[in-house]
Amino acid sequence: MQERTVLASFHSEADASRAAEQIRALGIPVAQVDELHAYGGEPPERHAFIISGQFPGLASITLSHTPDSRDAGVLLAADPSASGMSDGEDNVTGRNWLLTVVCPEHLVEDVVRLIKDCGGYT
Repeated sequence: MQERTVLASFHSEADASRAAEQIRALGIPVAQVDELHAYGGEPPERHAFIISGQFPGLASITLSHTPDSRDAGVLLAADPSASGMSDGEDNVTGRNWLLTVVCPEHLVEDVVRLIKDCGGYT
């Protein structure tokens, strides 16, 4: 059986998850939702207490994101959104939820239709 991978982007996790559930209802087990970030890293495990000085870096405070490495931390801290010196104009925002589906070739059109019905872009 031939399989194809379908990638779709969404504005919200709720829309992506709803599409994934509907796709799984078609009998397709591989429908995964992930959040895309500008830089590597994970959301912080706990909220930082700034006065104590116990926080990984500026990005963990202003962007709610802990970088993977020192280099990624420098890039995150240099982002205008992290500094507070930007009003956010011209920032790339939007479709940062990725739905990945591996499905049989004959179901691709149905999967794409479901994705578009849920507000996704393929």
